[in-house]
Amino acid sequence: MDFSLTEEQQELSELARRILTDRMTLPHLKERDNSEDWYDADTWREFAKANLLGIAIPESHGGLGLGLLDLCLVLREVGRRVAPLPVVWTLVGAAMPIARFGTDEQQAVLSQVASGDVVLTAAFQEYGATADDPHTTATHDGTGWRIDGTKTAVPAMHAAESVVVSARTDGGETALFIVPVSAKGVTASRQQTTSQEPVFEVRFDGVQVDDTARLGSDDALDWVLSRTTVALCAIASGLTDEATRITAHYTTERKQFDRAIGTFQAVGQRMADCFIDSRAIELTMLQAATHLDEGLDVPGEVATAKFWAADGGSRVGHAALHVHGGISIDLDYSIHRYFLWLKQIEFTLGAATPQLVALGKILADTPA
Repeated sequence: MDFSLTEEQQELSELARRILTDRMTLPHLKERDNSEDWYDADTWREFAKANLLGIAIPESHGGLGLGLLDLCLVLREVGRRVAPLPVVWTLVGAAMPIARFGTDEQQAVLSQVASGDVVLTAAFQEYGATADDPHTTATHDGTGWRIDGTKTAVPAMHAAESVVVSARTDGGETALFIVPVSAKGVTASRQQTTSQEPVFEVRFDGVQVDDTARLGSDDALDWVLSRTTVALCAIASGLTDEATRITAHYTTERKQFDRAIGTFQAVGQRMADCFIDSRAIELTMLQAATHLDEGLDVPGEVATAKFWAADGGSRVGHAALHVHGGISIDLDYSIHRYFLWLKQIEFTLGAATPQLVALGKILADTPA
C-alpha cells in the first residue's frame, strides 16, 4: 500500500511552508506579541490569496473543495512556524460544520471566509462541563431561540463576525447555533492564556436568534468536535517536529568538555525519544484525518491522536527546554514558543491520563 501524500497535497504543504517561512521571522513574531490583536492579518490575507483558507470550503463558494486531511497538512505548517493565525477555529470549528450542515443562507458566508474578509470562531468549552455535554441552553420560544450560558477560552472573538455556539436544547438535544458576535446579550471578557493567544470568556444572556441560526442536526456537535481535535493534533505535529529539529541542531553546536552535547549518550537518547514522539503524533493525526474524510465513525483513532498530541507533545516540549538549558527562557530565542503552544494544546485536549481512560472505554465497548 502507498501511504505517501499526493502531488497536490505536497504542493499545498509546500506553499504554506513558503509563505510562513518568509513571513514568520522571530522579529515579526515578537512584534505580534506586543500587538493587541495578536493575529497576523497580513499573513491571513496572503493565505487567502493562495486559497489556503478555502481548502475545505466547497468550490461553489470559492474554495478548493478538499478535505480535513488536506487542511491538516497546512495546519501542520502553521504549527511548525508558531504562526499567530485563527486557522483552527475559523476553518475547522466554524467553516467546516457550516459547509457540512448549513443551509444555502448559512453557507453564504463561506465565500467571505475563503477570501479572507471574514473571521469566524467557535465556542465549545465551558466551566465544569465537557465539550460534548454543554451546560449552555437554547430554549425555543415559538419564534426563535433564546441562548443562555457562559463559554470559556473562545479564540478570535475580537476579530470574528460570528461564533458557532454549542448548546443543549429544551428538547434535550445538543445543537450548534450561529450567533453574531454583535448580538444583544453577548459579552466577551479577555482572558490570559499560556500561549499568549487572546481568548475570551463569552456570556450569552438571553441572546435571541431566529430559527435559521440552528446549524444541522443533533449529531453536528460530535462531528465538529472530532475534527477540531484532529486539527489541534495537526498543529501539535508541526510544533513537535520543528522543536525536535531546532533542538537537535542546537546539540551539534553547544559544546561541553570540548564536545558537542549531542555526542553524549543521555542527550542522544532524549532526542531519539523526541523523534519517536513527533512521528507518533504525525502518524496518528494523519490516520484519524484520513478516516474522518472517508466518513468513518472512528472514535478510537481520534482518541489515539488526542492522547499522543497531549502526552507526546508534553514530553517533546519539556525535553526541548531541558536540552537547551538556560537559553530556553530567553525571549530572544524561539524554543519557548513551542513549549508554550504545546502546553496550551495539552490543556485544551486534556491531559494524557483522561485520554487513556477514554480510549480504554472505547476499546472495552468495541466488540473484538
